Amino acid sequence: MRSRDPDLNAERRQAILDAAVSCFVRQGFHATSMKDICAEAGMSPGTLYHYVRSKADIIAGIIDNQAGFSRALIEPLAEAADFRAALFDALDRFAAGIADRDLVLNAEIGAELLRQPSLRERAAEADRASRRTLSAAIAAALGQGALRHDLDPDDTAAMLLALIDGALWQATLNGSAHFAAALPALKAAIGRILSVPGDGCP
Repeated sequence: MRSRDPDLNAERRQAILDAAVSCFVRQGFHATSMKDICAEAGMSPGTLYHYVRSKADIIAGIIDNQAGFSRALIEPLAEAADFRAALFDALDRFAAGIADRDLVLNAEIGAELLRQPSLRERAAEADRASRRTLSAAIAAALGQGALRHDLDPDDTAAMLLALIDGALWQATLNGSAHFAAALPALKAAIGRILSVPGDGCP
């Protein structure tokens, strides 16, 4: 018996997720059928159902992908020589990659999370993981004396993520270019939160 190729399985599952994203952005989650996703992916229903069980399973995969993207941005901050500069660089790269379709997708997924508790918990755990990772990076920077000594890592991580999420929601309402336009003000606000008094940072 031939063994399954895990790389090929992952590639095909990702192709299904990509096809689903295109459908969700174009016509909405509820208006998209599994038949639509099959057509977009160029797969038969039998092949598609070998890799995903349902649209909820697809959303779970999208949540996991987004969590992986966030992790790739946040994890290096713990090793950065200059936490604030590294954070701002990560925000720049994040802003450069945002497109209107990403914001539409987030809105579609966000609405579905309210309807499906299991997906909401999956997204909430991804958010908690991002907060823990960012908190650890902030704690490391505090240990180097690079940030205000009175900051609580967990509270600060939650505050920074809330600021970024708020900017993303404004971009959802006003278009992806809004996030880049708001970035200087966002950085200034974060700088004031993190700065050691008297260091001259915005």
